[in-house]
Amino acid sequence: MQDHTDETAPRACPDWCRRDHRAEQHPDDQHHVGRPMRVAVVTGAPTLEPDHLAAADAVVARLVRRSHSDLTWLEVRSEEGEAVRLVATLETARRLVTVLQGLVVEASR
Repeated sequence: MQDHTDETAPRACPDWCRRDHRAEQHPDDQHHVGRPMRVAVVTGAPTLEPDHLAAADAVVARLVRRSHSDLTWLEVRSEEGEAVRLVATLETARRLVTVLQGLVVEASR
């Protein structure tokens, strides 16, 4: 007798998932989604446009994982529109946070 695993079965729901999973939902609607965290930001194109053309925006950051995957993503998107969009793996996000923290410290000197 051989052990088999069901590759079509969704993996366990991570602790951070806030989605209500129901059996009757389409598999694409079963992805794990974290609590949305909203942040007010100011965006612009400082190398191309003067500072007064910068615009206020609201972004939503959340964790996302496909239901049949072990890879977790960080998604940062404009709450409305597409002015801001960053989707990266958690490992990439960790490296980016390290670089951003360094830049903020450098700018604060």
